[in-house]
Amino acid sequence: MIFLLLAIYFLICEVLVQKGLVPKFLKKLAAGKLILFSSLIILGFATISFFLRFAVIFVILSTIYLSIVISDYYMKEFQKWERGKRI
Repeated sequence: MIFLLLAIYFLICEVLVQKGLVPKFLKKLAAGKLILFSSLIILGFATISFFLRFAVIFVILSTIYLSIVISDYYMKEFQKWERGKRI
């Protein structure tokens, strides 16, 4: 049951990111800063979940969402590269 809910969450996040519904501060970040910021968010949730056991789900959900945001960023850059634009 949990895996089904995570799969549905993944699909919803994918659709939202493809439609451009990403927070503005994440859209403005460069690749390195986006990865660093994502790592810090996940590390922050992991630290919180160390003290509060029920917060482990936030680590899982943030990892799924931020990985989709990072992959979308690289997909858009790759598409620019395919069209002949300099990156």
